[in-house]
Amino acid sequence: MRIVFEHNILYISVISTILIVLLLLVRGFFGTKIHRIFFTLAWTIVLIRLILPIGVVVPVGWPGDAEAVYGWLQDIPFSDFVWIWCMGACVTAIVFVVRYIIWGRVLREALPIQKVPDIDEEMFTFMGIRVFVSDRISSPVTFGIFHQKVLLPKYYMNLSREQFKFILIHEKIHIDHHDNLNKFLIILAVCIHWFNPFAWMMYLCCNRDLEMACDEKVIRQVGESGREDYANVLISLASKEVIGESAYSGFAQSAIRERIVMIMGYRGVKKWNYAMYGVAALSSMLIFTMPADGVLWMEGGYPAAENGGGSKGDVLTSDGEDTMEEYEAVDVVEVLDEDSFGARSYVTVQTVEGVELCFKILIQKGIAATNGGVITSYLPDGETWRAGMDDTYAGVVTIPEAVLYKGKQYPVVRIGSYSFYKCRNVTEIHIPDTVQEIQEKAFYDCESLKKLRLPSALETMDINPFLGCSSLTAFEMPECQSQYLVKDGALYTDFGRFLKAYPQGRKKKKVELDEEVIQIATSAFYGAQVEVVVLPKSMVRVKGRCFQNCRNLKVVQASQKTRFAGDAFMGASQAYVYRYE
Repeated sequence: MRIVFEHNILYISVISTILIVLLLLVRGFFGTKIHRIFFTLAWTIVLIRLILPIGVVVPVGWPGDAEAVYGWLQDIPFSDFVWIWCMGACVTAIVFVVRYIIWGRVLREALPIQKVPDIDEEMFTFMGIRVFVSDRISSPVTFGIFHQKVLLPKYYMNLSREQFKFILIHEKIHIDHHDNLNKFLIILAVCIHWFNPFAWMMYLCCNRDLEMACDEKVIRQVGESGREDYANVLISLASKEVIGESAYSGFAQSAIRERIVMIMGYRGVKKWNYAMYGVAALSSMLIFTMPADGVLWMEGGYPAAENGGGSKGDVLTSDGEDTMEEYEAVDVVEVLDEDSFGARSYVTVQTVEGVELCFKILIQKGIAATNGGVITSYLPDGETWRAGMDDTYAGVVTIPEAVLYKGKQYPVVRIGSYSFYKCRNVTEIHIPDTVQEIQEKAFYDCESLKKLRLPSALETMDINPFLGCSSLTAFEMPECQSQYLVKDGALYTDFGRFLKAYPQGRKKKKVELDEEVIQIATSAFYGAQVEVVVLPKSMVRVKGRCFQNCRNLKVVQASQKTRFAGDAFMGASQAYVYRYE
């Protein structure tokens, strides 16, 4: 198990929505039978997930469909929409801040409470509550986060001793349990995930559940015999004419009918209920889990082995134990590291050229991988990132079809991010046809790489894995390949309608795309040595950083309906768009 930083806000929002929907369903069908302490605990877990950008990587794999959804979410270029998200978050925050400022004015105009007939001053002293009076509120509220104060309406002199007692106990419970701080965290979560309608539903329901949980604690303190009197006080003080609801905890606010039903139907909490609540809370922690292979490959891999031996790249394989097919497997040269779960092992193998490649074998999932990366926030002290092989090696590299480890074959099916990171002297890489996936930046800065034949089984390719391959003039693809195809040296998918990558080393002044091409992928033309690019009328979208670092690019001809991402021309300062009819 490992805790990692999760940078994808969209993924956090979607995975949290799953628990929000479940809570809303439970709340709707069983709300009157389950104590509100359960919901406040569950909402707290949701808040932590929404606010803290962390995830827990577990060695147990996810179902295939779940991993596919996770990969799809991670592939969404959130950076293309970060300005829209920032503006929405700022506007939402400003609305809540303005409401809080309005309540600050109300508090400044409030006066300290005067002596109340038939009310002992010791009641205030004992509870330690600072009480003020305002003519701008209709029911008692607690205002503030750290230095909290209770505000009473101007008719407080007409309240009976019992009504006053219920009010003070209710507000004291809000103060002791820091409910206003919880409401602040709810607002913070809504500001971050303002685009998610379920976050706003959580905002409404969580505020209500905080009030009803407080009601439960009041009944527990005064006894079930006093719940009818408490309900009558609640009804008599209920009002809808209150401003800035999110800034405070109110006595007679938040779905009065729902609260009355809960109060009158309240039953004491049985001991077994707490066990059930604990199991439910632990189960809800699943929203923090992330697929071990997916997150770490996509986040940039693993650090060097703890024993300091070797380095790691990222080539994935699947367990060959149950397959009838035999592969040309290579033996393990050295075991670098094994975890205590027996779920994965780091090993090195030797290619036919005599160069060592590093692999990570995931035993429980039946897959193996090499890894490498540059995300330094994951590095323990004293460790450095390196590629999956010696980056000074010059010449040809042949990736083996499979790794033989403890008597089992693990066919290679994935090349992960930064596997050949800055292997500047490698001229040719032979990829076996067992490989089904190539991760982002797998061949980053392989400046001398001239020839690359893509495998026939290739199904998935992340954002241009060939950034910095300045000598690569054309892609090669076998005719039996169905997912990808090569036209004029460039790599396409979706039956030639989606340009995936243009070879950076291909010297061609003018590139004209065919009419069937409707979209260009992120970083597709990265560093390409072209001067003019003509886009067809059918072109709908050009994704972010498409022409990044195309320093020779001068003109991109496009129709009026073609849409460009805001950072499509990053590093291409000379380029401009010429629109044609």
